[in-house]
Amino acid sequence: MKKTANVKTKKSKMTLDKLAQISQQEFLAVGEQFDKVDHRFDKVDEDMKILRRDMETGFGELSSGVKEIMTKLDDIQNDVIEIHDLRGRVERLEKKVGLSH
Repeated sequence: MKKTANVKTKKSKMTLDKLAQISQQEFLAVGEQFDKVDHRFDKVDEDMKILRRDMETGFGELSSGVKEIMTKLDDIQNDVIEIHDLRGRVERLEKKVGLSH
Protein backbone atom coordinates (compact mmCIF):
# COMPACT_ATOMS: atom_id res chain seq x y z
CA MET A 1 0.00 0.00 0.00
CA LYS A 2 1.15 3.41 -0.83
CA LYS A 3 1.19 5.90 1.99
CA THR A 4 -0.17 9.33 1.29
CA ALA A 5 1.58 12.31 2.69
CA ASN A 6 -0.18 14.16 5.42
CA VAL A 7 -0.91 17.50 3.91
CA LYS A 8 -2.18 19.98 6.40
CA THR A 9 -4.48 22.54 4.91
CA LYS A 10 -4.47 25.86 6.54
CA LYS A 11 -7.96 26.53 7.81
CA SER A 12 -8.80 30.10 8.52
CA LYS A 13 -10.28 30.66 11.88
CA MET A 14 -13.97 31.54 11.80
CA THR A 15 -14.66 34.63 13.80
CA LEU A 16 -17.93 36.17 14.77
CA ASP A 17 -17.25 39.08 12.40
CA LYS A 18 -16.60 36.74 9.47
CA LEU A 19 -19.77 34.78 10.25
CA ALA A 20 -21.73 38.03 10.40
CA GLN A 21 -20.30 39.13 7.04
CA ILE A 22 -21.12 35.79 5.42
CA SER A 23 -24.64 35.90 6.85
CA GLN A 24 -25.12 39.46 5.63
CA GLN A 25 -23.92 38.54 2.12
CA GLU A 26 -26.29 35.59 1.99
CA PHE A 27 -29.25 37.67 3.18
CA LEU A 28 -28.44 40.29 0.54
CA ALA A 29 -28.24 37.57 -2.14
CA VAL A 30 -31.59 36.17 -1.03
CA GLY A 31 -33.04 39.68 -1.07
CA GLU A 32 -31.79 40.24 -4.62
CA GLN A 33 -33.34 36.97 -5.77
CA PHE A 34 -36.60 37.86 -4.05
CA ASP A 35 -36.61 41.24 -5.84
CA LYS A 36 -36.14 39.45 -9.19
CA VAL A 37 -39.01 37.07 -8.47
CA ASP A 38 -41.17 39.92 -7.19
CA HIS A 39 -40.45 41.88 -10.38
CA ARG A 40 -41.53 38.89 -12.50
CA PHE A 41 -44.81 38.73 -10.58
CA ASP A 42 -45.39 42.40 -11.43
CA LYS A 43 -45.45 41.36 -15.09
CA VAL A 44 -47.79 38.44 -14.33
CA ASP A 45 -50.09 40.78 -12.41
CA GLU A 46 -50.14 43.22 -15.33
CA ASP A 47 -50.86 40.38 -17.78
CA MET A 48 -53.71 39.12 -15.58
CA LYS A 49 -55.28 42.60 -15.50
CA ILE A 50 -55.08 42.81 -19.30
CA LEU A 51 -56.54 39.31 -19.63
CA ARG A 52 -59.39 40.14 -17.24
CA ARG A 53 -60.18 43.37 -19.12
CA ASP A 54 -60.16 41.57 -22.49
CA MET A 55 -62.35 38.75 -21.17
CA GLU A 56 -64.87 41.18 -19.66
CA THR A 57 -65.01 43.07 -22.96
CA GLY A 58 -65.43 39.83 -24.91
CA PHE A 59 -68.15 38.54 -22.58
CA GLY A 60 -69.94 41.88 -22.81
CA GLU A 61 -69.90 41.70 -26.61
CA LEU A 62 -71.01 38.08 -26.52
CA SER A 63 -73.86 38.91 -24.14
CA SER A 64 -74.96 41.75 -26.39
CA GLY A 65 -74.92 39.43 -29.42
CA VAL A 66 -76.94 36.77 -27.61
CA LYS A 67 -79.53 39.38 -26.57
CA GLU A 68 -79.83 40.51 -30.21
CA ILE A 69 -80.27 36.91 -31.38
CA MET A 70 -82.91 36.27 -28.71
CA THR A 71 -84.83 39.38 -29.79
CA LYS A 72 -84.75 38.22 -33.41
CA LEU A 73 -85.86 34.71 -32.42
CA ASP A 74 -88.76 36.19 -30.44
CA ASP A 75 -89.79 38.16 -33.55
CA ILE A 76 -89.55 35.02 -35.70
CA GLN A 77 -91.60 33.06 -33.18
CA ASN A 78 -94.29 35.75 -33.19
CA ASP A 79 -94.28 35.73 -37.01
CA VAL A 80 -94.67 31.92 -37.08
CA ILE A 81 -97.60 32.13 -34.65
CA GLU A 82 -99.21 34.87 -36.75
CA ILE A 83 -98.67 32.93 -40.01
CA HIS A 84 -100.17 29.80 -38.45
CA ASP A 85 -103.19 31.82 -37.31
CA LEU A 86 -103.57 33.44 -40.76
CA ARG A 87 -103.37 30.04 -42.51
CA GLY A 88 -106.14 28.77 -40.29
CA ARG A 89 -108.28 31.80 -41.17
CA VAL A 90 -107.58 31.39 -44.89
CA GLU A 91 -108.56 27.70 -44.73
CA ARG A 92 -111.84 28.55 -42.99
CA LEU A 93 -112.59 31.29 -45.53
CA GLU A 94 -111.80 28.93 -48.44
CA LYS A 95 -114.21 26.37 -46.97
CA LYS A 96 -116.94 29.01 -46.65
CA VAL A 97 -116.61 30.11 -50.25
CA GLY A 98 -116.13 26.58 -51.55
CA LEU A 99 -112.47 26.77 -52.56
CA SER A 100 -111.36 24.02 -50.23
CA HIS A 101 -109.08 21.32 -51.73
